[in-house]
Amino acid sequence: MKLLLVEDNPGDARLFNLMLLGESPPIELVHCESLNGALMVIEESRASSPFDAILLDLSLPDSQGVETFHRIHEVAPDVPIVILTALNDKTVASRLASLGAQDYLVKGFVEADLMIRSLHYAIERKKTEVGLKMVSKVFECMLEGIIMVDSALLITHVNQAFTNIMGYQADEVIGRPVQTLMSDRQENALTTLWNVLTTQGSWQGEVWQRRKSGEIFPSHMNASEVSRSKRESSRFVIVFSDISDIKLSEERLHYLAHHDPLTGLPNRLFLNDRLEQAILHGKRQKTGVTVMFIDIDHFKQINDSMGHAAGDLLLRTTAERLVTAIRETDTVARLGGDEFSIILTDINRSTDLEAIAKKILDTVSQPVSLQELGKVQLSVSIGIASHHAELSADELLENADTAMYVAKKSGRNQFRFFNSHLDSFDIETRKTEEEILQALDHQEFSLSYQPQFDLSSGKVIGVETLLRWRHPQRGLLHATDFISSLEDSGLIVPLGEWILSTACQEWKSWVARGQPPIKLAINLTYKQFTHDHFLVTVENILRQTDMEPCWLEFELARHIITENRSRHFSVIQSLKKLGVRIAINGFDSGVSSLNTLHQLKIDTLKVDRSLLTDLGHSKGNALYTRLILSLAQSFDLKSVAEGVENAHQLNFLTDHHCTEVQGFLLSHPLGADELFTLIEKQNSGTHFPFSLGPTQ
Repeated sequence: MKLLLVEDNPGDARLFNLMLLGESPPIELVHCESLNGALMVIEESRASSPFDAILLDLSLPDSQGVETFHRIHEVAPDVPIVILTALNDKTVASRLASLGAQDYLVKGFVEADLMIRSLHYAIERKKTEVGLKMVSKVFECMLEGIIMVDSALLITHVNQAFTNIMGYQADEVIGRPVQTLMSDRQENALTTLWNVLTTQGSWQGEVWQRRKSGEIFPSHMNASEVSRSKRESSRFVIVFSDISDIKLSEERLHYLAHHDPLTGLPNRLFLNDRLEQAILHGKRQKTGVTVMFIDIDHFKQINDSMGHAAGDLLLRTTAERLVTAIRETDTVARLGGDEFSIILTDINRSTDLEAIAKKILDTVSQPVSLQELGKVQLSVSIGIASHHAELSADELLENADTAMYVAKKSGRNQFRFFNSHLDSFDIETRKTEEEILQALDHQEFSLSYQPQFDLSSGKVIGVETLLRWRHPQRGLLHATDFISSLEDSGLIVPLGEWILSTACQEWKSWVARGQPPIKLAINLTYKQFTHDHFLVTVENILRQTDMEPCWLEFELARHIITENRSRHFSVIQSLKKLGVRIAINGFDSGVSSLNTLHQLKIDTLKVDRSLLTDLGHSKGNALYTRLILSLAQSFDLKSVAEGVENAHQLNFLTDHHCTEVQGFLLSHPLGADELFTLIEKQNSGTHFPFSLGPTQ
């Protein structure tokens, strides 16, 4: 125990010190003779080792009586204070005890045991007092209503939350039976509640209560019996919360869980349940169950070009038209995106199904007015699959989806029935898309890097990032083997993010291992470049990988520049502001193209490998290549020729001032570690693996 003695009489101080000697554990006594000295000691000890108790004489040289106590209590409100008083101060000391002092001792009548006992009691009482204050604060601050009742079920206490919820002030309910707060519909339930509470000590559940206004409402209630001695009667604490909003929203939540919020149609969860029921009914009644899988044609292009508000309107319109095209007994659902499905029951003839499909095509294929945006001609592709044998609901939907895919590939705005003789190419394409999804999950994709050599120095000054797929059955595939499937399915967007992130991380690792920074070139497809979150994705990856933007170059095909010029120019300008470099492949020398070079401040023009293939035999290819290289030189741009496979091509490019080259003549694509090794050898003095010869 650490004790502060505030006493100006030396004799009394020595006496108290002697009384405390020999205590176990020993008491650390700090003595002050004045109020100011005590205040200073309390402040100094607050952070390191605060006092457990204070023995305080009221008559000090610099303070007298009640003022002495107030000053000490003000700076040490949580430390128990025991008053030391002369006989004639007993009345004052007693008054101070009611103001917060824990006890008082009369000088001249104090023995050691009495003093020790008084100090210990003071400390314990103070702890209890602080605890009660905390409990009281919690009681008033809780958001749940709290009711305390006695053994006769009369209310003794309520908190502020009770008043907020019930509308009663405390004095309006204290002393009244707690049953008056309950709804009449709870009469039997209340009997059960109190029986369980008195026999088991606690109860929880939902009840209906009545506010002061007479309104009844549902609440969740926890009731517990407060432990008492055998001689004391039971008391109970009831904690409750108003769950009106929860109850009112339960039906809405159930609706939202089973319906699409945009169109109001049943969702996939609802559809699966209905389809399973329909299949069971069909088996029992030996009647047909058919699923139509419906996809809006060209929806993404419309959504991207006209905005999401226009897209939402098209979805709602399609939903309304589908509902009008079928019977009331059939089910239309929105599966997500621009995909819908219809369950048809009790139809066994394919001619009837064809009639329904044609009606849907005709009903949907009416123009939709988008106000100031004009009119849009809608159409859909439909896949139809009928249940047979032991097909599950998921398998039936999958068959209808496959048939829809064939309808879309066949030209859209038509329907197809599922059968085992669907076009093998379409099935293979769909299989490829499914394999791509698995490849993403199984991490089957990897990156290779095609070195780009500077023609003047012979050094590797950049790389083009190439995607590879290690297919479990078909072996190593190049991007050309599956890029169209990626683009058609939209999977190029998440995979493109992975390519950018992985390439930037590997570039950073090369630099961290001591390699001088080199240009990192990455090809972008149309869907990647036009995706809504493309710029945000680039910014996030650059920030996460800590790559310097000036070393990143995006290679764009010419058609990306020429289509939707205003929007695409804006994206390119935003990339340039970030510090990212831009290369264009397939550029020409037209007036609009020259203007593009000036407006966008393009960094690099690229010579496509197709121009170099017949360079020695095609005057047109040679002329076009010279034009591109001349443009690059005139605008002070970098020029990169790809697909260099022989010395003649290399010499031609050198003669016409191409700045950078890449191709199998110089190096095959390399893995990240192989590339690092190549650049290490280069830095030791090795450049081109051949010497330049004369132009042939």
